[in-house]
Amino acid sequence: MNWGGQEERLLREMKWLGRHGHRAILACHRSSAIAQHAADAGLECHHVPIRTNIDVLGLARLVALVRREKPDIIHAHSSKDSWFALLLHQSGIPVVRSRHITLSPRMPHARKLIYRHGCRRLIASAGFIAENMRDVIGVPTGRIDVIGECVDTEEFHPGDGSAVRREFGIAPGAPFFAVVGMLRGEKGQMFFVKAAREVLKKRPDARFAIVGASTDTDDYELSIRKFLQAEMSGWPEPPVIMTGFRRDIPAIMRAIDCLVVPSSKEAQTLVIPQAFATGKPAIGSNVGGIPELVRDGVNGLLFPLRDHEALAAAMLRLADDPDLARKFGQAGYELAQRELAADRKMNALVASYRRAIASR
Repeated sequence: MNWGGQEERLLREMKWLGRHGHRAILACHRSSAIAQHAADAGLECHHVPIRTNIDVLGLARLVALVRREKPDIIHAHSSKDSWFALLLHQSGIPVVRSRHITLSPRMPHARKLIYRHGCRRLIASAGFIAENMRDVIGVPTGRIDVIGECVDTEEFHPGDGSAVRREFGIAPGAPFFAVVGMLRGEKGQMFFVKAAREVLKKRPDARFAIVGASTDTDDYELSIRKFLQAEMSGWPEPPVIMTGFRRDIPAIMRAIDCLVVPSSKEAQTLVIPQAFATGKPAIGSNVGGIPELVRDGVNGLLFPLRDHEALAAAMLRLADDPDLARKFGQAGYELAQRELAADRKMNALVASYRRAIASR
């Protein structure tokens, strides 16, 4: 029901498909955040109740939608819609299923069915997720396509970020680090502020931003604000800014000196390609799909999971060596242009769709 990276990726894919002569329809719950974002973007959206894995009304509406529109492919993204798609797949309609996080080794056998027998192809958002699916449910490699995050290089590109820095009250030469993402425990914003506290002891000119909105509960946001009040209330100007939800992420990426991704679990977050495309380095947890993008000592730095002191050391290293930060940023920019551009990833998605259609 919330808005996050997976939902944003889905709408970006729909927009690209529409620009390239395909028709894409979104079926989702009426009250979901993605329904509103789709409406704002002018995308075709049909409301389907998806409250449980066996939602009779939702299934009936989806079947009616499929019979009316006769899609060439159905793309399922989570467990509930995959149960719906299982029945459609059994009726002969090509289905692909995306997986954005790893599967538990103790996964119930019934859930394994929707991967083994509920779709033609599987799409993993990172290489380690593809390996996990092979290990946990025994899906052969030939049925899995790895399609990681991409970036629109026309929207995200190097440029002047001074307007955002002025808005936040950040001096032109001050090192500026940011976390961009929903406020959730696994996104690691608390580790970020603890690391910021350590950095400020040696670089009091450094500044930090937490960009993103809370989920349904604001307990996590409240805990971060309490920490900032207790640890940094003596500063004349707050060294850590909580911006809330922002639509101007390209401008924010151009304003920062380095993106930080302190997640405790992550597939391939879309913000790393966005930072790279704007010529900025990234510091990330050595977890999940982050090392598939952040190459330690090449386009950024990796630090051990949940180690805020190691994160602080990484930020200090780049704050004290702007030339190294620029070198990492240039390497990230070249990677974005070479491998992460939207056209490249979306052509791989369409190829996966075509393989699923051809296999029926």
